[in-house]
Amino acid sequence: MFYVGIAGTGKTTILKYYFATMNKEELLSGTVNFNSYTDSYAFQVVLESNVQKRYGRLYGPPPGKTLLFFIDDINMPKVDTYGTQQPIALIRQIIDYKMMYDRNALSEQKLLEDVMFMACMNPKSGSYFIDPRLQRWYTTVALPLPSKENLKDMYKQILDNHFRNFDSTARECASIIVESTATVFTSITLDKTLLPTATKFHYQFNLRDFAKIIQTFLLTDSKIFKGSKLMIARLWLHECHRVWKDRLIREEDVAKYTGYINAGLGAFQLKPDDVHAEPLIYTSFVSLCRALTNQHSCQL
Repeated sequence: MFYVGIAGTGKTTILKYYFATMNKEELLSGTVNFNSYTDSYAFQVVLESNVQKRYGRLYGPPPGKTLLFFIDDINMPKVDTYGTQQPIALIRQIIDYKMMYDRNALSEQKLLEDVMFMACMNPKSGSYFIDPRLQRWYTTVALPLPSKENLKDMYKQILDNHFRNFDSTARECASIIVESTATVFTSITLDKTLLPTATKFHYQFNLRDFAKIIQTFLLTDSKIFKGSKLMIARLWLHECHRVWKDRLIREEDVAKYTGYINAGLGAFQLKPDDVHAEPLIYTSFVSLCRALTNQHSCQL
């Protein structure tokens, strides 16, 4: 299988979940993450560490088992002068001929048996395509971005579960938080002026940004967030600033972002001036400092 999708669509998570649930008596797994510095030698070292010598020149997993070797970001290695990528060329050789050469004695071959390769790639990073002679061996699965409705359904269930011990005000805010975040996320990702360029190469907005905001609310304490929709709205705004605004480097980009934020705040039905009031600081360090201060006071 070959999974293709932009960052945050769950490529790696799907395969890791499969590895966690597969029959360990029949299947083994190995993983390697490619980057721009990965060459064929580095990949071969990792692969050889996951197989063992059976007899003669034959290598593979323990007898009776199959090794599923997962390659994350397969398109990341540096593209050579003639358009090839060293690790991909080695993978193709192994799949085509079931062998690779001994690095210490290039005239000798190492035969591989019961080894299968699975991979994923982000077409917006590294090379946009990989060698067709390798891809022909795979069943390619495209993973699109979830729709706005799917995002709201997924994250609302997560927040509802976390807020079940909170008061009624916080529980009501679960759907508002997800709705507001989805509004801002959709607006930013569809804005063509916020696409990455040579001077704004870090304008990479994806589903991980959405998840980071929801993740922060999973750290909230029911003893602190009591009956205050304003406090929850300000925490949401703080996290949006941390995830999105802090990456914006131009005033016109910040102005557009502020418009999207105000549109998202509409679901809270609060006065924007109250939510935007400064200072806007949320951190766990404050509660930690208070605890330490009280502890020292008691000791004194």
